[in-house]
Formats: sequence, C-alpha cells, structure tokens
Amino acid sequence: MRKVLMLTACLLLTLTTVAKAADAIKIGIVEMDRVVRTSEPGQSALNKLKDQFKDVKETMDKQKAEIDKMREEMEKQSLVLSQEAKMDKQTQFQRKVRDFQDNAQNYQRKMKIEEDKLSKPVLELIMKVVQDFGKKNGYDLLMDGRGAGVVYASDAANVTDQVLVEVNKAFRAQEKK
Repeated sequence: MRKVLMLTACLLLTLTTVAKAADAIKIGIVEMDRVVRTSEPGQSALNKLKDQFKDVKETMDKQKAEIDKMREEMEKQSLVLSQEAKMDKQTQFQRKVRDFQDNAQNYQRKMKIEEDKLSKPVLELIMKVVQDFGKKNGYDLLMDGRGAGVVYASDAANVTDQVLVEVNKAFRAQEKK
C-alpha cells in the first residue's frame, strides 16, 4: 500500500512538472502557403512570371483555339467527306494536337524552371523573417499550419498575419537597397 501511494505521488509530481514545462513552451502557427501567395515578394515574383510567359500563353491559347475549330469542322464535315479525306483531316488534326502537347510540355518545363528561380529568393526572405519573428517574440516553435502533423491549432496560435506584415516590411527594405 505504501509503495502504491509513493508511486502515485511520484507520478503526480512528474505529470505536474511535465504540465508546467508544456505551459512554458510557446508555439505558433504560420500558414506558409498564404504568406508566399499574398505577401508583396510573392506577388512580385508571380507578376514577373506572368509577364515573362504572357506571349507564350497567348500563342498556346491560339493553338488550342485552332485545334477546337478544326475538331468542329471535322465533326460538321464527317458525313460529306470521303473516307480518304476523313483520314487526311484526322492525320492533320492528330499532328496539331501532338504539336500542341509538345509545346505545352516545353512551356510547363520552362515555366517551372523560371518559377523555381524566382521563388528561391522569396522563400529565403520569408524563412529569415519567420526565424527572426520567432526569436524576437519568444517562440520556441513555429510550425507550418498546413504541414502534416498539425491537426488543430487555435486562432490565437496563428501568427500568419503578423508574419505577413514583417515579410512585407523586409521586402520593402530590401527593394530600397
């Protein structure tokens, strides 16, 4: 009986110590995807990317419109064309579709490379600001709100808006240099 009481007392003491230690840990949540998407540096990088590929996108849209028009014409003419003419049209159509798909893949590859190049300095700035924010405000842990493992976080723990303000300040200061 005495051992059970002693064991219970030790267990309660341990739980109290763990609870106090857990209360002392300051944890915050940052929605990193929102910071990247809505911050000034993120918007700037996105606009540069759109501007860079504006002409290519217009060309791709024109090619797609041509393919759609060709498909409609083939459907309309299918009853009046000879078998040989249908096969010729089908071959031309397939060639256009294949060219469009090749161009689309090249476009996506180039865009991904450029996106990576433009996003790298943005992500570096955001990570530096998040780390500085955590140190300055006494956080022991800042986690990505969308990351695996975060099942629940109170609104009070979410510091995304504060981090956004700091990222935008850092970006403006960087732009002045």
